[in-house]
Amino acid sequence: MGAVTVLACSLCACSRVDIRAATPPPAMSIAYVSQWGVRGDGPGQLDQPVSIATDAVGDAYIADAGSRFIEKFDPQGAPLFAFQELNLQHPEAITVDAGGAIYVTDSGRGSATVFLPNGNRMRELRVRARPDVEDMLDVSVDDDGFIHILDANAQRVFTYTSRFRLLRTWMPAAGGEARPRAKAIVDGPDGYLYLADPAANRILRFTDQGHFAADINAGSGASERKLSDQIAVTKGYIFVMDVDGRMLHVWSTDGQPKLDVDLAPELGQGSRAVPALAVSPRRELLVLDEPEARVLRYKLNF
Repeated sequence: MGAVTVLACSLCACSRVDIRAATPPPAMSIAYVSQWGVRGDGPGQLDQPVSIATDAVGDAYIADAGSRFIEKFDPQGAPLFAFQELNLQHPEAITVDAGGAIYVTDSGRGSATVFLPNGNRMRELRVRARPDVEDMLDVSVDDDGFIHILDANAQRVFTYTSRFRLLRTWMPAAGGEARPRAKAIVDGPDGYLYLADPAANRILRFTDQGHFAADINAGSGASERKLSDQIAVTKGYIFVMDVDGRMLHVWSTDGQPKLDVDLAPELGQGSRAVPALAVSPRRELLVLDEPEARVLRYKLNF
């Protein structure tokens, strides 16, 4: 009798199970929102904008190689402030740390200069004894305040503490393969450093101590993706522009291809310089179109 009772209860419980099909999640997409930017060589204008970064609230920072202004804009593109540093002759890469300090590399000086959030100069970190304007210097600051400067010509990464003490110098190496030719460095929210190696058509992931962790090969299989050195990383995703300057590629940080988006409707179909990228905490992708002196805004629907 007890066994029959248990069976009856089980059947009753089964009859109450919700068997409705789960609604599939919406497809990942990137949607154009708007653009901003005024051409000119004065404060609040764009002459030869070369790099872009965002801070914790979504404000955008641009280094302009033409006017040599370092500029800050609100998320809609309204100018907030601009400053010039007389010693900054060849501004190249820009990033902003969690406290709002601004870091700008200068290939002509072989250094990265650190500015307070109000634009006052704080410190210069020299990584080359013999500066070379043809060199490429990139800079990234992780959530723990460690500063990583990539010297592309020397293929060395200089890591400094938040107190500007040189902690280590290391050369990117990916296992037993040929040594990378890294052109850009970005810190990810996952604690890893991501280096773009366009010559080998791949993205390399390292620990903050310089230990190789993973290789994302864009040329695997029948893929026609050709990566540039313009890269941005956000929680869970990697964004890289193609060398054609129009196609955007998106991977998950574990190396799975997710999206290939043609930005030509906004950027144009012609041959062009590869635009720089930044990802805002407002879930927006900012694309810096240097030839047209403008910033394109895209909404990330994922």
